[in-house]
Amino acid sequence: MTIFVLAGLAALIVSGCSSDVPGERQAAPDDAASEKVGEVAPVQPTEATPLAPIGRADLIAAFARAGDAAAAGRPLPDADRQLVGRTFSLKLPFGCSGEANKEHPAWAGWVLDRNRQALKLFAAPERWTDAAWVKSIAGNMAYEAVEGFWIERPWTRSEECPVADVGSDAGLAASDERQTMGIAQFFAPDSPRTFQRGSRAYAHTIRVREPAEVEGRTYRFAVSGRVTGFPDGQPIHCVQDSPDLRPVCLIAVELAQVSFEDPRDGTVLVEWRN
Repeated sequence: MTIFVLAGLAALIVSGCSSDVPGERQAAPDDAASEKVGEVAPVQPTEATPLAPIGRADLIAAFARAGDAAAAGRPLPDADRQLVGRTFSLKLPFGCSGEANKEHPAWAGWVLDRNRQALKLFAAPERWTDAAWVKSIAGNMAYEAVEGFWIERPWTRSEECPVADVGSDAGLAASDERQTMGIAQFFAPDSPRTFQRGSRAYAHTIRVREPAEVEGRTYRFAVSGRVTGFPDGQPIHCVQDSPDLRPVCLIAVELAQVSFEDPRDGTVLVEWRN
C-alpha cells in the first residue's frame, strides 16, 4: 500500500515540473498580447500630391525639344506630351529700359503722367488670328481667334529684367531678332467672346507723389493657366520658313489669371481672372 502511495506522489511531482526542452519556454498570455501590440498597422493609401505648375525653365526646355525636332524634320518629341493638362506659371518682365516709347510702344510698359502724378502700366496681348504662320501651326484645329504673349530672351531662365553690360563695346548684333517662343490661347468658335481681349490692353494706374519714385522701376506681367495642347496630343507646334532661321513655336494654353506684379517684393498690384 505504501508503495502505491509513493508512486502517486512521484507522478504528481513530475507533472508539476516543466516538460519544456532545455533552452526554450512556452509563451505566456502576456507575451501573445505584446506581440499583437508590436504589429505594424497597414499603411493607408494617401491622395497623390498635385504636381507643381511648370515654369519658365520647363517651358524653354519643351520648346527646345520641339524646335529641334521641327528643324531636323523629325516627329515632335513624345516627352513633351506629358505637359498637356499641366498648370503653368510664367512671369514676363517689362519696363526694363525705363518709360515706354510712346511712338513705338512695346507689348508692355509704363508711362508717367507728371501733371496728374499718375503711373500707367499696360500690357497688350499679341493678336495672331489672321497670321499665315499661325494657321500653319494650328493645322486642322478650328478656332475663331488666337491671342498670346512672346517669351522674350528664351536663352535665359531668369524672370527679371536683363542686366546691361555697360562696360562692353563688342558691338555684337543679333542675327535673328524675331520672337520664336510664345504662349497662345486658341479660342474655339463656340467659346465666349468675353474671354478675348481683342484690342483692349490690360491697364492699371498707380498714384505717385514724386516722379523720382519711378526712376529705374520695372514690373512683371504674370500669366498662369493650363496647357491644353493641339488635337494630335502635342502641346507645342512649330513652323520654319527657312533652314537658316530658328523655328517659331507656340504652346497652346488656356489662361486662368493674369496680373501686374512689383518684382521688388512680389506684391500683386492688380489681377484679372477668367
